[in-house]
Amino acid sequence: MSVKEGGIAAGVCAMAILSSEGVWRTLTPNELYGEVEIDDLYFMATGGGICFGGGEPLLHSDFIVRFEKIMNPLWKLTLETSLNVPLEHLQAVAPLVSQYIVDVKDIHLFIYKAYTGRDNNRVIDNLKWIKAQGLAEKTIIRLPLILEFNDEKMRQESKLMLEEMGFSTFDEFKYRVKYFD
Repeated sequence: MSVKEGGIAAGVCAMAILSSEGVWRTLTPNELYGEVEIDDLYFMATGGGICFGGGEPLLHSDFIVRFEKIMNPLWKLTLETSLNVPLEHLQAVAPLVSQYIVDVKDIHLFIYKAYTGRDNNRVIDNLKWIKAQGLAEKTIIRLPLILEFNDEKMRQESKLMLEEMGFSTFDEFKYRVKYFD
C-alpha cells in the first residue's frame, strides 16, 4: 500500500511551536494541549490527532507520554521519526502511537552514514523491534531519492530489504535540495 492510499493523521508538530514572528517557544504538555484543544472537533470528525515530528521526537519520549495522558483519548498519535535513538525511547511510546512514519533515508549503511554522519544500526534494530511487536502495519517507511547520495536502484534495494523484514507501506519521493549562493 502506498502512503497516498493510507493517509496520514491530521496534526501538528509538538514540543516547540514557531510563531508568526519566526520565534520558537518551548511548551509543557499542558501548554501544548491548550494550543491544540481548539481542534478537538476537527480531530474527532477526521479521525486525526497529533503528529510529533521535527528533529527527533523520540528523544522527548517523556513529553509524549505526559501529553498523551492529558489529551482526548480518542485522538490519534502519529510519530514521524528516524528511529535512530535508544530502544527505550521507542518502548516508552509504542503503546500510545497509532501510526509511525519512519524516515529510513536509505537502508545501505554507507549511504545512510554519508548522508547523516551516523550509522543506521539503531534504525534497523528498532525496525526489527517494531516488526516483532506486531506494529509493522502501523508503519509507513519513507524512502527518498537523495541527490548525490542514492539512486533508484539503491532505493529499490532498500525497499526489498525492508519488505523482507515485514514492512509493506512505503512513501517514495525525491528530496528537494535547494542550494543557496
